[in-house]
Amino acid sequence: MTRIAIMSDVHGNFEALKEVLADLDGRSVDAVYCLGDMIGYGPQPQECVDLLRERGVECTMGNHEQGLINIHYLRGFNQPAADMLRRTREMISEETYLWLTTRHKAIVEHGCRFVHGLPPDSIIEYLWRHEDEMAGVFARYAEDVCFVGHTHDLMRYTCRRGEPARHPLPEGETVLEQGVRHLVNIGSVGQPRDGDNRAKYGILDLDSRVLTMRFIPYDIKKTADLIIAHGFHRAFADRLW
Repeated sequence: MTRIAIMSDVHGNFEALKEVLADLDGRSVDAVYCLGDMIGYGPQPQECVDLLRERGVECTMGNHEQGLINIHYLRGFNQPAADMLRRTREMISEETYLWLTTRHKAIVEHGCRFVHGLPPDSIIEYLWRHEDEMAGVFARYAEDVCFVGHTHDLMRYTCRRGEPARHPLPEGETVLEQGVRHLVNIGSVGQPRDGDNRAKYGILDLDSRVLTMRFIPYDIKKTADLIIAHGFHRAFADRLW
């Protein structure tokens, strides 16, 4: 295994996911990881899950998958998001529901940790809430590289000799320096919130430690129109732009 792909927060956006996987097809990766929130907000949850499973993508649980489990977890969402999850439950099969709600909180493979929210295995914690205590965050897990999602916003943190620092994560290549620990927010496939509405994912070459961020255009209008046609909250369509 030398090259892996990482994505997160598909959020039922089938058009975005299709384009990401089409882009990935020509790039010779050995494994693909999705850091949760495969469903929620978007109009095609069943289609997204079917495609991820068909392609053998290894998936962790996100807070939207957890929100499907019971009312205790659903209370953590604002009303439109909670309503959307109730609708999502009606749109997916029983088998898909069971698969979504039994994903692991974290995966550790290839010397990397994969988790939706905050390492070591939080599904619901946002990274930005801990920016003043990043040294403590790095102390909670052992791997040199950790990938997270949840915020939908690209960002990279490093920890050199116990001193954390924050860095942007641009399109293209970034070298994850050897001997320095890295915590990477990989952004979102289905609902980016970083000022660029293209779908985002990354490819990490484990030998060279080069992380290549790919920004992929897709048919936003098609997804937005489906959201509105299904009678979902219009904000879920508008925020795609």
